[in-house]
Amino acid sequence: MSGRVFDISRACVHDGPGLRTVVYLKGCHLDCPWCHNVEGKSFEPEFSLDEKRCIARTVNKRACTIDCPMKDNRPVGSSDAVYARIVSICPSKAVKLAGRDYTAGALVEELMKDAVFFKQTKGGVTFSGGEPMAQYEFLFACADELGSRGVHLAMETSGFWNGSLVKDVTKRFDFILFDLKHADPGKFKRFVGVDNKVVLGNLVQLLGSDIEVELRITLVPGFNDSDDDIKVIAGFIKTLNPKPVVRLLPFHRLAVSKQALFRREYPYALTPVLPAQRLSEIVLLLQDKGIKLFR
Repeated sequence: MSGRVFDISRACVHDGPGLRTVVYLKGCHLDCPWCHNVEGKSFEPEFSLDEKRCIARTVNKRACTIDCPMKDNRPVGSSDAVYARIVSICPSKAVKLAGRDYTAGALVEELMKDAVFFKQTKGGVTFSGGEPMAQYEFLFACADELGSRGVHLAMETSGFWNGSLVKDVTKRFDFILFDLKHADPGKFKRFVGVDNKVVLGNLVQLLGSDIEVELRITLVPGFNDSDDDIKVIAGFIKTLNPKPVVRLLPFHRLAVSKQALFRREYPYALTPVLPAQRLSEIVLLLQDKGIKLFR
């Protein structure tokens, strides 16, 4: 059993209890234009070029002694064997690969290097993406092995996956970070590209189990930050039983830096961040609707 990972981040504190090691699985069936993990959308390996680190571009071509397509301005992005070779020999580490294949066993052994931190901080491993459930067989294989070793397991998910897998999720994971984008089906489909019926249905099922669920809402300007949007979302949350605690996450533009790296335009590059005053207004609006928020 093998799967594709585009990043492993250690000592994380915002992805579940304690210190977490976050595994980012590659691939997602949604197409959220504001997504900050742009390299996690495609299931294929992708190469990036940091021109600021590239010797051939910052000094001159002759200063770099390796045979590299960067010198001839070849595009970056495809899973080209030439780039794979450059990743290992580039002296300035300007070319990197997003999308490495692991067997479940190899990934677990890599993650268990952090076991002492999990034990001391009551932390564990969080699977994110992309959408981790897009590689659910690999995900479950890793979770089974980590769980047998007593590791606390969390998953960050969009909820867009087959509802028949809910029981498989609840028996393997301790904590779910559920990304609720919008409760309105029309607006969800217009912006994201699919219907949200399965998303909302999976959330209802997860809340009906014994698993701990944290509901996260990223407030994206023009998508879900108006008073009307908040009222629709609050109205849906009030129908849930039990009612989850909600964490608000203001939209940010960190993915702008990835435009040049992956030669890909980021649609929300010029979208302003949510003003602090507006965030305060949304907090009050949700609280007025009886929604419990993380502070």
